[in-house]
Amino acid sequence: MLRKTLLIVLAVLVSFALTGIAGYLIYANSASRSEANLSLVACFAINPIIAILIGVLVGFLSKDHAVLTAVLGLLPWTVLLLGTAHQPTSLAAWAGWLAPMVICLPLAAAAASVAWRYRCRVSSQSSRLA
Repeated sequence: MLRKTLLIVLAVLVSFALTGIAGYLIYANSASRSEANLSLVACFAINPIIAILIGVLVGFLSKDHAVLTAVLGLLPWTVLLLGTAHQPTSLAAWAGWLAPMVICLPLAAAAASVAWRYRCRVSSQSSRLA
């Protein structure tokens, strides 16, 4: 239980750290791009990459229930992405507002599952060889 708790805390901390690093990189390379373009890059390129990286990290470090641990570790990050002063009013605005949760959480879950299965398969093959 302590291992899962520490893994969730690690996922939260790494997701926020990667968000800060990505924000700095976007800012450093924003000279010739519009704000709308940068927003699309952050929402549909950077955020899914962060979710996949967190899923892989949790999948490799988890002993069991990697999908649930990855989702719980990314939940504060997605809530932060959803936190805005302006609530959506139309259906299209709601879809864009919920995109981080709809896209990133399943990506993280799939990455955690694949990484966990790969780690379990590799460890079982190495134990058979020994």
